[in-house]
Amino acid sequence: MRATAKIQRHDHRQTLELPDGYELLADEGWVRRDEQSGEIILTPKPSGKEPERLARLFNLIDSAPLSADFLQERQNPAEALRNPLED
Repeated sequence: MRATAKIQRHDHRQTLELPDGYELLADEGWVRRDEQSGEIILTPKPSGKEPERLARLFNLIDSAPLSADFLQERQNPAEALRNPLED
């Protein structure tokens, strides 16, 4: 589902007006940019202990990027057939 969000400029900042159906159920959110696509990703920041854990997860993801061949197809050897009733 796509919709258009309105962007307003205020000095050196921008605000984003989200359309109906895209409201965040939070008072704060995390924002990050995908380095490959340039897309800006907005994630609601939950309250309580969850934000700390999610922040650590995002930091871990950003600090340890996956190798370029992470999602490449690979040839795994065929699994040998065995009798499930034998040890």
